[in-house]
Amino acid sequence: MRSSAFLVIVYGLLLQGESSLASEDQEIHVTPEVSLGDQCNGYCFLVLKPLLDYFTQLKEATDANNEMKDKINSLEVTVSNLQSQLLNSETQIKNNIEQIKDKENQIKDKDNQIKGLREQMDLVAGVLAEKNDQLSKINQTAENIPETCGSGTPNGVYQIKVRGIEPFQVPCVSDSSGWTLIQRRVNANENFNRSWADYKMGFGDLRENFFLGLEKIHRMTLLQPHELYIQLQDVNGSTRYARYDDFKIGNEEEAYELISLGKYSGTAGDSLTKYHLNMKFSTLDRDIDANEKRNCAQYYGGGWWFSACAQSHLNGNYYKDGTSEVRDGIFWGTWKDYDFSISLTFSQMMIRPKTL
Repeated sequence: MRSSAFLVIVYGLLLQGESSLASEDQEIHVTPEVSLGDQCNGYCFLVLKPLLDYFTQLKEATDANNEMKDKINSLEVTVSNLQSQLLNSETQIKNNIEQIKDKENQIKDKDNQIKGLREQMDLVAGVLAEKNDQLSKINQTAENIPETCGSGTPNGVYQIKVRGIEPFQVPCVSDSSGWTLIQRRVNANENFNRSWADYKMGFGDLRENFFLGLEKIHRMTLLQPHELYIQLQDVNGSTRYARYDDFKIGNEEEAYELISLGKYSGTAGDSLTKYHLNMKFSTLDRDIDANEKRNCAQYYGGGWWFSACAQSHLNGNYYKDGTSEVRDGIFWGTWKDYDFSISLTFSQMMIRPKTL
């Protein structure tokens, strides 16, 4: 619209120019009526053509600019749509993350439920084991209670009767060997640094850590010769054993002296015969070891047949990592070149009547 108006103005100016030229010559000519195109022949055409070309180019540029604006608007709409899609995707991702967290919480709740059920199962298993022990006691009478663990029966806790004392329970390894356990260490759940009375009567959990009792062991070994079998294990899982074919201890008046061991055999080395044979049992409150300067039981922790003081001690303090810095752990000197910093993580002592 602006270009057309400008052209009309230009034509008007050209016509005014011609009229001025006629008045200067003071001649009045009567010109015939001609068309605008005829009037623009020659000089007029030369003047207007560049302007017409310019306005043609200007229109083309304007059209191109409008087309570009349309494209930009289209791209802006596309970008806006993509931004909306991205926002929706972020919202969906956030929702998915929340759902994952919810699932993780559900899984955690299920794990806790499973843990609770397992604890309940352990409790039930413990109750069943206790009931089985009670049932075993009920089924046994004074007439059929055995004097020792038998062979060919399942491993477990059984009642035996030894002359001179009331029937008592013992853990039996009976499936093929008939061994009676008199001591066991598997963890630190039981304190073995105890008094003379405790070691005399026995203490602990017969299914875990325990000492059967010196009086019971004396009575069992008094009537007939017994073998002693000791199993040992270190923190790395290495296992060895020591076996003696004539084990016997004295009575309380003799301070439960280690009277006899017999012949040694095994893979752990003999850490009893040379240093502990014929030694009296000593505890923290009854110092009857061969050391005049110290109470070995107080120093090493736990009762044993101390001399002055020990090359072996299976009732010492339990160290889960298998090391003892002050030589108060569970040690067996010949395990490794009398390295008393090694504290064993498993031990058990078993006896059975010797086959003559």
